[in-house]
Amino acid sequence: MGLVYEEKTKLLRRCFFDVQNEVGLGRHEEEYHQGCKKSFEENGVPFASKPPHPLLLDGEVAYVLYPDFVAWDSITVELKAVPRSLNQSEFVQIFDYLKCRGDRLGLLVNMGLDRVHVERVAYDPPDSTLEEDWKYWSGKIQGRDREVGVIVRDTLRAVFEAHGTGYGDEVLQHLVTFALNRRRLRIAVAPVAKAYFHGVEVGESPLDCLVIEGRILLAFTALFDNNQFNINRGLSFLRALGLNWGIAANFGKTHAQFTALHHSS
Repeated sequence: MGLVYEEKTKLLRRCFFDVQNEVGLGRHEEEYHQGCKKSFEENGVPFASKPPHPLLLDGEVAYVLYPDFVAWDSITVELKAVPRSLNQSEFVQIFDYLKCRGDRLGLLVNMGLDRVHVERVAYDPPDSTLEEDWKYWSGKIQGRDREVGVIVRDTLRAVFEAHGTGYGDEVLQHLVTFALNRRRLRIAVAPVAKAYFHGVEVGESPLDCLVIEGRILLAFTALFDNNQFNINRGLSFLRALGLNWGIAANFGKTHAQFTALHHSS
């Protein structure tokens, strides 16, 4: 069985090599982008350049993705011009585009080396599942803490129901913060906390979490294998900030996990 869109991919590869040969080495990504537009036109490749793809929550636009190209309305192309091997974040970026569009194939193209590097990225939409564990809140969290905690819990559920799993950190951050803001919750992003060793202050730094209404801490990640890292750091952040209640959430590749956190001051 041949590769998906094999002949179309060959034509696109020729375009990429022609562009690098004429534009030259060590140029900016935008120059290669403009060259690709002309090459696609000359070779009869139907394409869209940086088409907007809005991500919706509650019927409103939460974030917009802009892939560099979509060819034949079926192949997503992301251009880079970096003098190194492509890294994980760049692969996550094209998977974000593929998930948004539902395309089966993406091409991650690096014009920044001596020879054009084209990485085929196949995509199959995952069947997302959700696991929740609220036992550390059950029968304990009360009053305004409970009220805010329930809203945050339901907000995370709404993000999962609308978009499932599979998006990277940047997209997930936008979706979660948009959903919380839409519910008119006050959010502190990356609150600063002091660090101590043997009772002596050794510095202070921002913590990778949100604090909602000064009451509920939210530590979340994207694409981790499980939620344990969030649980551990969430408990550490609760201690550092003097808070009692939190949520650890991981939107993994195919599985989301939400876990209630409690720390007794």
